Amino acid sequence: MPSNWRQLIPTADAYWMNRILFDIHHREDHLERYKQDPDAYMAGIPLAAELKRAIRDNDIGAMYLAGVNPYLLRAHCLGLHIPEPVFVQAMREAGKQEEEA
Repeated sequence: MPSNWRQLIPTADAYWMNRILFDIHHREDHLERYKQDPDAYMAGIPLAAELKRAIRDNDIGAMYLAGVNPYLLRAHCLGLHIPEPVFVQAMREAGKQEEEA
């Protein structure tokens, strides 16, 4: 059964990544705090460094493959003005990686 998760049940990491993206775009002043210093914004979040790096660097494919909800990921890209072709290409590449796994 295809899905964007490599695990059958989303992991705690996927929860925290989704939570970060939700908070950035739905809580007052979080987007500005994130933009000022993404590392400081995520400092207290129990995520591995590579997952925080994926969020900080807006690595769309890595976030998707780690279990980020595609709707939250799309909203994140819109909120940060990431161009549509960049988002679509990253999702296509992630889909190919998922098929190969």
